[in-house]
This record gives sequence, structure tokens and C-alpha cells, in this order.
Amino acid sequence: MVSRQGRLFVISSLAFAVFTGNAVAGGFEKATMWDAKYAALAGAAVSSVNTSSAVFFNPAGLARLEGNEIALNVSPTFVQTNGPAEGDNSYIDGERNFVPNAGLTGAYRLNDQLVMGYGVYGAGGSSTSYEGVTVGSLTPMTGEYSTDIKIMEAGLALAYQINNNWSIGGTYRITYAQADINLASAAFSGTTGALVGYNDLSGFNTFGVRLGAMYRSDDNRWGWGLNYRSDVSIEADGEASTYVANTPFHTPSIAATAETALPTQFSTGVDYSLNDDWKLFSEVTWTKYSDIESIKFSSNEGNLLVNRIIANWDDQWNFRFATEYTGIENWALRAGYIYTTAVTPEEYAAPTFSTPAGAHSFTMGAGTTLMDGKLGLDFGAEYNFAENDTVKGGGVVTNTGSLSPSGKYDTNAFALHATLRYKF
Repeated sequence: MVSRQGRLFVISSLAFAVFTGNAVAGGFEKATMWDAKYAALAGAAVSSVNTSSAVFFNPAGLARLEGNEIALNVSPTFVQTNGPAEGDNSYIDGERNFVPNAGLTGAYRLNDQLVMGYGVYGAGGSSTSYEGVTVGSLTPMTGEYSTDIKIMEAGLALAYQINNNWSIGGTYRITYAQADINLASAAFSGTTGALVGYNDLSGFNTFGVRLGAMYRSDDNRWGWGLNYRSDVSIEADGEASTYVANTPFHTPSIAATAETALPTQFSTGVDYSLNDDWKLFSEVTWTKYSDIESIKFSSNEGNLLVNRIIANWDDQWNFRFATEYTGIENWALRAGYIYTTAVTPEEYAAPTFSTPAGAHSFTMGAGTTLMDGKLGLDFGAEYNFAENDTVKGGGVVTNTGSLSPSGKYDTNAFALHATLRYKF
């Protein structure tokens, strides 16, 4: 049997550069992912995806592939979150973090009706950090206040084309998560600084699914799609440390476990061709983030000062709109917009999690083919932001009684996308 350390080494090697960045207003997920074509289309892929990326977006779309393919997707992302990290109304600029999001996917046609797909890709995460944060009015401490959560999936899919109109598919998912969470908080009614860290956390969930269906009209002028993602619970093992100013409460390192989940999700959408050159896309995605009431921590080696971060998140809605123009020979031009509802309630806002405000994402890109269509190149760019200047805070966000700080919260991120796709 392979040891846990061995499994972590293998998955960590596969995971290099495939994690997604901060979620802006969206829990653990960005509104767009790593495929340049569909990122430029605001992620509105569920009704039309016909590449190996269907492993992620809608496995039913694999049945629409012609032949076989393999694709490499890279999406370098830069994100910055700002907020009251040192207490009420203490607006601080966070660090701009680089996240090397990517995905590797492929597909192989087994026969006229069956297509197999596979992939390793970023599926979620959060990346926020403040350096040199000082907390505690009487006995302060200075340290890092950050959240770095990375979620990766390996997927194996199978799609079946029922007839010219209908196809169905499913993806089996293995989910892997890494996390480092560092809290800077003022204990004892705000008088005493405390630094609490949960570091080198990692863990697997070996069963999750995506299920999809797709319909294309007889003339292929319009289509509809549906994608379901099951929830996966994640337990990540690592180390905990605690330091409280001017007290004997110092725990340099003990074993600890964090528990959270990537929740259930449904996406449905349509696309429609206005004419030979113009196509429109729209999609709605609902994610049950209300299932995440808190991130829990536990240890068999001692008591933890902070044993949970209270989230009380709301469900998330993504509304996607996009267009594609193919009137230039061998080129496709794309653009889109996404509105993402806030997941974090104002009362439970935290400077290192999603900004408690609706997020706006703007996308654009282009694609072309080479080598008689065998080689596809797609490029894209996106910018997204969320801002709330008057967050009321005040909710109890840890078991120690720490309160959510009031003030201004905002997040902005930009990403570049590139996909190289080879058909054979």
C-alpha cells in the first residue's frame, strides 16, 4: 500500500500550477476557470462545450467531439483583497498574490456513440494575505493574516450520444485540497493580540461526480445544457500553532485537522445563433454555499484556541452572458459579463474571505486554428471586482468571541488565459 506521504507527493506533483485563485464574491470559486475559450465566453459553456474541457463544464459535451484531443490550459491570475484587517474601519491594502491556475484535459472516442474524457485541473480556492498586521490595543502582536486554500480535481468522464439531439455524460472526481490559514485577532475584549496558524493542511475526497445532459437542435442553431456537481466534504490534516501576547498560551506546533466542503452546484444555459457569424450565450449557476456554516478545526494533541471560523454563507448565483463573432476568416472573437451574488453576509465579513458584495466580471478573447484545424489556439483576459464601503460587521466569527470588523472591503483580480488544443 502506498503511504500517505507517497500519495501526497504524487498528487502534489500533479497539482503543480493547477490551482485557481481568489473567489472575489464566490466562496471558494472564481466565476471563470482555466479554459481560454470558455473564460472569454464568461464561463457560459454548459450548453455548447464540445472539447475535452467538458470533463469539467458538462461531461455530456464530450459526445460532440470529432475524433480525439488533448489540451493544455494556463491561466495566470493576480488577486488583491483589501479590508479592515486590524479591526473596525482599519482599511489596509492586502498583498497582490499570483496564482498559477491551469488544467490538462484530453478525450478519446471509443466508438460512434461513446467518448471518454480525463483531466487534472484547478477547481477552487482562495488567496488573500496581509503582511505586518498588528492586533491588540494593550498588548499587541504583529504577524501575517492570510488565507490560502487550493482545491484541485482529477476527473475521469464518459459521454454517450443518444441521437443527433441528445447526449448525456458523467465525470468521476477525486478532489485534493491544500490550505494555510493564519489568523491575527485581538482576544480578551480586543486588548490582547493573538496569532493562530493552521498550516501545511492537505487532504483528499475520493468520491464526487458531475452529471450532465445536452440538447442540440436539428439545425444546430440552438442548444441547451444542464450540469450537476455533487458536494464533496474535505478533511485536511496539518499543524496548528497559537501565540497570545503576555500569556503562557503558546503552542508552537501540534497536529490538527480542518473540515470544510465544496458544495452542490447546478448550471443550466442556452446558446442561440443569430446568423452564420453571431452567437449568443446565457447561463445561470446556483451553488449551495449555505451548507458551509463554518470551517472547523480539531486536534488529538491539545486544545485549540480557535476551533472554528464561522461563515454562515449564503447560496451563490452566477448570471453569465456572452457573445461570439466568427465573421473573420479562421478567427473567433468573444466577450462576456458575469454577475456573482455575494456569498458572505455583511455581519460575518472577514478580511481574508470573499468580499460581502456582488461581483462583476468582464471577459474577452479570441481563437484561431492552425495545421488544417488540428491545432487550436485560444486566448482570453478577464477583470473582476467586488466592493462594499459600508460593511456593518459585528457578527461573532470564531468560538473565542471575535467579531467581524466593520468598514470597507474590496477585492479585484485579473487573469490571462491561453489554451493549446491538439486534435488527432
